[in-house]
Amino acid sequence: MVGASTAEGTVGKAIMVNLVSEFKGVIYPVNPKYEEVFGLKAYKSCKDLPEAPDLAVIAVPAKIVPQVLDECGGKGTKAAIVISAGFKEVGPEGEKLEKMLVEVARKRGVRVIGPNCLGVYDAHSRLNTIFNPPDRQKTPPPGNVAFLSQSGALGAAILDWLAEYNIGMSKFVSYGNAADVKEWELIEYLIEDPETKVIMMYIEGVEDGRSLLRAVRRATLAGKPVIVLKAGKSERGIRAVSSHTGSLAGSYKVYEAGLTQNGALVVNELDEFILATKALSWLPAPQGDRVAIVTNGGGAGVLTTDAVELLGLRLAELSEETRNYLRSRLPPAASLNNPVDILGDAPPERYEIAMEAVMRDENVDLIIVIGIMQSPAFKPVDVLASMKRLLREYGKPIIFVAPGGEYTVSNLKKIESEARIPTFKSPEEAAKAYYFLTSWYKSYRTLKTLSEGSSG
Repeated sequence: MVGASTAEGTVGKAIMVNLVSEFKGVIYPVNPKYEEVFGLKAYKSCKDLPEAPDLAVIAVPAKIVPQVLDECGGKGTKAAIVISAGFKEVGPEGEKLEKMLVEVARKRGVRVIGPNCLGVYDAHSRLNTIFNPPDRQKTPPPGNVAFLSQSGALGAAILDWLAEYNIGMSKFVSYGNAADVKEWELIEYLIEDPETKVIMMYIEGVEDGRSLLRAVRRATLAGKPVIVLKAGKSERGIRAVSSHTGSLAGSYKVYEAGLTQNGALVVNELDEFILATKALSWLPAPQGDRVAIVTNGGGAGVLTTDAVELLGLRLAELSEETRNYLRSRLPPAASLNNPVDILGDAPPERYEIAMEAVMRDENVDLIIVIGIMQSPAFKPVDVLASMKRLLREYGKPIIFVAPGGEYTVSNLKKIESEARIPTFKSPEEAAKAYYFLTSWYKSYRTLKTLSEGSSG
């Protein structure tokens, strides 16, 4: 860790705190001002280290980064993360400095992530080189979602958000200016990473669009969704991108078309970024787009019907067998059509009857369960147990919706953490989640068919 520090408010201290608190490997602090950092012997320079580190994390003023990288590379280090800013994003002088950095990296055979980046977090190995202190920056638990972000600040906020939703992560990489390692190379790596199922990407601009699209296509064909949030849609947004990371944003429509044609799922808002990730990370593959709704509130069922159909999904036509079964088990006032309204006084047993009936119906691909938790008959723990069993036995995607305040929200979090069933506070969010889920699998199956046809 070059630039390691104990001084309050410094990047060097925050990174050291994150490293020593969780990483189990050997850590060498490097800073000529210290004899010791957090109980570890400090070194004057990389040349003084007793061995070649596998990774150098560099957080020093931009003007000395090339020299530091040269020393690390000379010692035998082959990988570096350059946290430091002050390169091409600040103008011509910074661009010259960045070119020097790349020249040194090439000469020494070092691959570099950054500069101008937040760092890297590996939830499985617990390597955390992020420069935000842990009391402000939460990190998600181990899981199957990788997140690549061109912006460090936005990446930090989304990372915090993922931790709040308990969405498990494999890798987080803030790649900043991408002077050496490009975003498409990171996708290529994640395609081969057994810990990654879903790839999130926040991008502003790219240098090599063809390589990015090839990598996205490869990921899609490998069955790994790439969810993209692209900034720089408006004229002023495009100009803002250039001043942020020194990238060329280009036409948003061109990006959107190219990414979509190669299987990426392009979202437009931060909220969509999260809900699409929850759906694709937690839910099994759907066979189609026919949705069944089970609700204890008629109004909520109608709103959900509207949301589903307005997004182009289909409301499932329940089979006569299902309707007859529901007729024999539900109160006379219950609705046997879709949405299946099991009435406001529905206890957990009635939920289980209706949910299982639609789960086993061959006309149903996707299930939305609505719980108006304000009803005294609703028992969150019992309904959760039923949903967990049904998801395990039938393997069909299921989403839970419950509008409400503090009591509702606390139970929604419990459902997500214990069952990995996506929950939402509105029917519109649930419908969007299914729209993204079915859209990606449709793209995947189409590309797979085209690829198999061309190879045949």
